[in-house]
Amino acid sequence: MYIYNPSNEPLIENRLKQAESILKKIQIKHCFITGSFLYKKDAKDIDIFIISRSRKKISIQGASVTRIDFNDMYSLFFHSISKTCVSKNPLPCKPVKVTMSDYWSVINEAIPTILNNKDNFRKEIRFLVLYTEYLKNNIILDTFGLKKKIDSFRDYQEVLDYIDAEAPPIINKNNKPSYIKRMYYSLSRFYDEVDEYYSENLLKKLALSVVRASRDASKISSQSP
Repeated sequence: MYIYNPSNEPLIENRLKQAESILKKIQIKHCFITGSFLYKKDAKDIDIFIISRSRKKISIQGASVTRIDFNDMYSLFFHSISKTCVSKNPLPCKPVKVTMSDYWSVINEAIPTILNNKDNFRKEIRFLVLYTEYLKNNIILDTFGLKKKIDSFRDYQEVLDYIDAEAPPIINKNNKPSYIKRMYYSLSRFYDEVDEYYSENLLKKLALSVVRASRDASKISSQSP
């Protein structure tokens, strides 16, 4: 058994033993258990991930089994769930690949979802927080850190404020001004066609905030000696 726990989070000893026992029964080389089961006493859900190209169905009583293709190992999602985990064997390692297109897609999906789930939004913002914190601080949150960050939001409006504050500088940091302008005009034309929806209006305003941040950065740069 291999325990990945770079942040030295407190893990429950008997849960580690349970995890080891479960993983030994799985006839696949690369498999691991992650999530709150390892560190939260009242957690009952066991999240098992297997890395395999095989389509053979694997069922473990009382557990959720998710298959990951080797191509998915470049994803931020994989790096997050495998950061703190119990693994049957050493996990293969691939570099993270994240694009600004990925990030905007996450934002584009998150905002209307949050507005449709104002009282139960926390499960819906995992990817949003994961991408934002990585692109802002170059930190990959594990399941423990991700839950802690998500729980820090008291309501959905704080999440919208978080996007509004963090997304523009992140996008500007990682893109040229010419690309940002093209992105805004392309998005604004699309959002104009569906502007009867509140979420699309918010996305359009966010895109405009990105452009304004880009202009402000260009002005500061041109005024520097």
